[in-house]
Amino acid sequence: MVTLKVWLIALTEFGDLAVVVPLVALVLLWLLFMRSPPLAAWWAIAVALCAGVTAFLKLSFYGCPPTPDLHSPSGHTSLSTLVYGAMTLVCAAESGGLPRIAAIGGGASFILAIAASRLLLYVHSVEEVGLGLAIGTASLALFGQVYMRCGAPKVWLSPLFAPAAAVMLILHGRELHAEEFLRGIARYLRIQCS
Repeated sequence: MVTLKVWLIALTEFGDLAVVVPLVALVLLWLLFMRSPPLAAWWAIAVALCAGVTAFLKLSFYGCPPTPDLHSPSGHTSLSTLVYGAMTLVCAAESGGLPRIAAIGGGASFILAIAASRLLLYVHSVEEVGLGLAIGTASLALFGQVYMRCGAPKVWLSPLFAPAAAVMLILHGRELHAEEFLRGIARYLRIQCS
């Protein structure tokens, strides 16, 4: 019998950099394929903002946590919110009625399930997951505002979603161990409270 922990690990692995970074590249290529360089540029900006703020706060908080329960904002949560949220936005914006509701509900549920898995596996605190959600949501809002304002043409979603599903299945279970890398940098820089 499969335990809850096995399911939680399987779910949380969809938020690992090994899965979301290729999805970031796939969304970028898809936007370029759709002949939308301005949206591709804003996508890159949103990703850089999300990853940059998350990494900066992780480095800062390792040596000097602002509260006892806030040592490392959840990168799985921040990047999942941005990446899966953007894919949800595109799908919802290009559909209507029940398919739109299903896309929004499914996408939001998937993002929140990844966030909850970080809590239930005791990898992050509520504050760390909440901060990850805030970072990802702010980055998604930036991209989403531009996406909706640009009046993106009616898109052909299969060049995005079929490869995205393949990437998610092929790379699921892989890990990049970015957390250990960032901790090593923080130790090297000797970031500490003054």
